[in-house]
Amino acid sequence: MSEPKPLASLSPSLLARKGGARPAMRPQLAPITHETPPHQFDDLGWNDMGHDHPAAPPPSVADVVALEPSAPLPPPVVPEVVRQQQAVARRVAQPRKSALESGRRAAFTLRVDADRHLKLRLACAVRNRSAQQLVTEALDRLLDELPDIAALAAQVAAKRRS
Repeated sequence: MSEPKPLASLSPSLLARKGGARPAMRPQLAPITHETPPHQFDDLGWNDMGHDHPAAPPPSVADVVALEPSAPLPPPVVPEVVRQQQAVARRVAQPRKSALESGRRAAFTLRVDADRHLKLRLACAVRNRSAQQLVTEALDRLLDELPDIAALAAQVAAKRRS
């Protein structure tokens, strides 16, 4: 009989090697003492940004020197994600217009129970017309029966135009 294999254990190094990523937290090999250099006090070793060393301070304007005095500096490169965010912000900022103002039809969803839906489908088949045509005709008949609807609609349309 062969010996049973030991159970596998998942260690951080195995997970990182398997996924091809480096662990976000460096191993803590030595305790932190008063003699520990300050760059090792980086939030207990968390390295979420993937940098091995503390970031250098950005260069000041005095440190940037053009190669040719007459040549202007190239414009900074804008990352693709920033361009996409700006495009989305422009689209969202555009004012929305109603379908009726631009001469299109307006749409809505009509939720009916299963019995009404079946009857509507059967009426469509018997009359050889679409559900939209049947519902529109029924709505027109209802609106014609209600008094003062046409006058109110004209007042609202006049206010929208002015």
